[in-house]
Amino acid sequence: MSGARESELERRIAQVQRWLTAIYRLEIPQRAEQFLISPKDARSLLPPGSPRSGLAVVEERDALWLGLYLDPRDQRDSDTLVEETSHWVCVAWHATYGRRVSRLLLELQGEIDRYVIAHLTGRDAFRHFRDFLWAEGMDAPTRDRYRTAHRTAYRYCRSLARRFPGRADVPQLLAELRSFYRATGEAKLRAGFA
Repeated sequence: MSGARESELERRIAQVQRWLTAIYRLEIPQRAEQFLISPKDARSLLPPGSPRSGLAVVEERDALWLGLYLDPRDQRDSDTLVEETSHWVCVAWHATYGRRVSRLLLELQGEIDRYVIAHLTGRDAFRHFRDFLWAEGMDAPTRDRYRTAHRTAYRYCRSLARRFPGRADVPQLLAELRSFYRATGEAKLRAGFA
């Protein structure tokens, strides 16, 4: 990456982290943009068939190593930037407080964060649900995980839109989102049925 582009990318990642930590009232001492690694370096750590943009996670005995990588084709895509930064924030927050998080819950939170940021910034919050395309080459367990996360997030976000339709509802929406973020995985997977 060129210095100017990297600097722009770092600013955008930092902005997404600020949004997410403000929305959910999260305390995370690390800054996501400082964990940027090149897609080439990430791919050397990841198994074949890994996403072209994503989060590289390496767990050791007493350490967790994170690397956020964005393929050049995805660096201008706001949805990808939000989703991948969301994954980083979610893992960093859970690790900071000694909480476990599954891949399914990471994908679920990423989908919800895409909706929330689009909604709060006045964009079409349901566009990514309507325009969703499956990546080619996914194995069955990966496809099932993404399908479950996508359906659960869509159901929950529809319920949010129904319960908090206007700008005046933002404080209640934020309270709901903060509670959801800290809920158990089981509760998150049931969200939106009420």
